Amino acid sequence: MSAGIEPLKTSIRIWWKDKNGQRDRETMYDTPPTEANLKKAAAIAQSIDTQIEMGTFDRDQTFPHSPKRKASYFGHYLNQWQTTEQSLVSESSWITYQSKVNNHISTYWTHKQIAKITVEDVEDWVYKDLIKQKQLSSNTIKEILGLWRKIYGYWSRHQSQVNDPTQYIKLNFNDPDDIYPFNKSEIRLIIDNEQDQARKNLWTVMIWSGLSSHELLALAVADLDLDNGHAHIRRGVVKGAYRVTKNRRRKRQVELLPIVIDALRSQIELVKDSPLQTVMITERDHRTARPHNLQFLWHNPNTGTHHTYEQLRHQWADYLESIEVDYRPLNNGRHTYASQVLSTGVVTAEWLANQLGHSNTDMIHKHYGKFIPQDSGHIIKLLNHALDL
Repeated sequence: MSAGIEPLKTSIRIWWKDKNGQRDRETMYDTPPTEANLKKAAAIAQSIDTQIEMGTFDRDQTFPHSPKRKASYFGHYLNQWQTTEQSLVSESSWITYQSKVNNHISTYWTHKQIAKITVEDVEDWVYKDLIKQKQLSSNTIKEILGLWRKIYGYWSRHQSQVNDPTQYIKLNFNDPDDIYPFNKSEIRLIIDNEQDQARKNLWTVMIWSGLSSHELLALAVADLDLDNGHAHIRRGVVKGAYRVTKNRRRKRQVELLPIVIDALRSQIELVKDSPLQTVMITERDHRTARPHNLQFLWHNPNTGTHHTYEQLRHQWADYLESIEVDYRPLNNGRHTYASQVLSTGVVTAEWLANQLGHSNTDMIHKHYGKFIPQDSGHIIKLLNHALDL
């Protein structure tokens, strides 16, 4: 017999041994050891014994209200989240999420009973583990808490009343770093001192188009309608993986300045003999991938394809150092475009948001646009004229 019962004072314990001889047990609480209850418990033990012999024993089915069942633990819902979430986000996002969950959530929460998690449990985790011990930044903790809530949500959606224990967490955030756009004199140095025509074209487009570096690198000749002054943004490339724009708003038509149109015409002439490349581009469902034949603009003759982000980053850093211009990351070209455009006083933030592919102007004011005083002296003249003073 590999299962049996043990009468206790106010309850009955059912025990069993699996095929490896490992002993386990469940207690039937509020079940006094009366003759009827002992008979019922013995029948359950007999059923477990038979199921173990047949290899069909399922603890959760036999004891659906047990605090030991898999669905009682945070780890059960973590597995549910993994199964679902992986199909909803891009591969690069999934890698980031999984890293945060594995390093900061899984080891701490997997074996905790989810219904018993309290505000104090979460506070201990955040303030003692994430902040004091691991010394994570508030922004990183905010991202981790967002993932924790999603996992917790797979349990809470089945509960009639839930008090989210993370809502009481308070984090102090540093002021965001000021963006550091290039001013006009720096831009002239960057463009005028570049001796390589392809790179000169690239720097010009990078600074004066408003494209992100991932959009810029994936730009192809077929995306351009230069006679009408447009570029069509249809895709991006991140860590070598091509995908359609990250949201529908980012799939857009960009109006190009004449200086950018000239640079693109020059670049088309330089790459006109480069071969088409077949690349697989992942659609917005993150599963479907379709082949596209493209002639990339920023062709790297050493590799036969376009420059990668890392290749370009090294070239950019070396070049800025050689002309003694303070280093800014590649995507600073996008910040510079936004700041320079706003500093003219000619366009609205709404127009600029559309150019950059944002659904509203929040990102413009918070992250991209910074008024550049030394490049905006003309605005008071425009204002004086408009006011007719």
